[in-house]
Amino acid sequence: MRLEQALKEYEKRKRKATKEREGVERKHNKRMEKLIKELIRRIDTLERRDIPKDVDGNIRKIVTAERRNYVTALRNALNGINDMESLGKRLPDLAKLHVGHGKYLLIIFEKDVYAINRLLKELNEEYMDYYNELAEKGLEEVNVEEIMGEIEKTREDIKRTEEELRKLKRRLSEAEIALEEFYHESGLEEIEREAKALRLKVKGTEMEVRSKASKLQKPVKRMRLGEEIAEELVHDSSIALREPEKFLRFVRKIEPKLDPKQRKAARWLLENLPRKVEELNYEKKKLEEIENHREDILAGSASIEDEIRRIKSLMDEKGKELKKLKNRLEHLERELEDEIKKLEKAVGTNIER
Repeated sequence: MRLEQALKEYEKRKRKATKEREGVERKHNKRMEKLIKELIRRIDTLERRDIPKDVDGNIRKIVTAERRNYVTALRNALNGINDMESLGKRLPDLAKLHVGHGKYLLIIFEKDVYAINRLLKELNEEYMDYYNELAEKGLEEVNVEEIMGEIEKTREDIKRTEEELRKLKRRLSEAEIALEEFYHESGLEEIEREAKALRLKVKGTEMEVRSKASKLQKPVKRMRLGEEIAEELVHDSSIALREPEKFLRFVRKIEPKLDPKQRKAARWLLENLPRKVEELNYEKKKLEEIENHREDILAGSASIEDEIRRIKSLMDEKGKELKKLKNRLEHLERELEDEIKKLEKAVGTNIER
């Protein structure tokens, strides 16, 4: 059977089941009303009955209070019961009253209390019969059309979100191309290459000088000169670059005390350090100029980079939204399959998928 036909058949059977349920409700409501009417009569009778004269005074007080509480609780529980559904909601309260009478009240008015309890039991049985009959006449609720509508809407949302994501990808590509063109026109790549080369050259020169200066650390330490510059050299060979003139005066002073290998390092420093320091100062100044130029270029591209970050953030949000929608679609499709199985059970035939 096709789905459309199955849904029509289900609606037909649902209308029939609804009529049958209404008949069941009318039948049991009528019986319920009769039982409640009898209950109220029994409660009124219990309330009016005199307590026997031979009952002890203290027990008389207890019975009076128990009857008043019992009768009030019964009337409150019965109040508002006008159909089987409202009876079902009050059954827990009525079940408590079935055993909620006092001990002395049961002794003094045993027949009345038992009669009320019997009627309460019949009310409970009436509701259970009603509930079981409804279950037999009932038709399981099927939400095929509702879920199909949600599936259609979710698919439209997925399509819309995918299109928005495609547009964002195009915008990102355009922005990245614009950024590359800006960098190319500004000569950023060449500037960064030049800056990298200068940084390597500066680092190499500094390492060369420090390597030569480090060869003097052990002999200076053994000399125990006590001079400030001697202590600084022992702990940090970069003193040769930070204070070259002071350092060279110190090297000239200790050179005669060095062995041939150490003296060779000292002579190299004496001959080359001034030039190396001059080269370093020039290179560092040039590097600073290049890096400032680079910062100016990057500042000029800030608006494009901000746009790229914003687009990527939007793409991330849309990606998460799309994932949620696809997960929802999978969930709805599983729900639809379950609902179709329920529909097949309700109409008693297989449905074409």
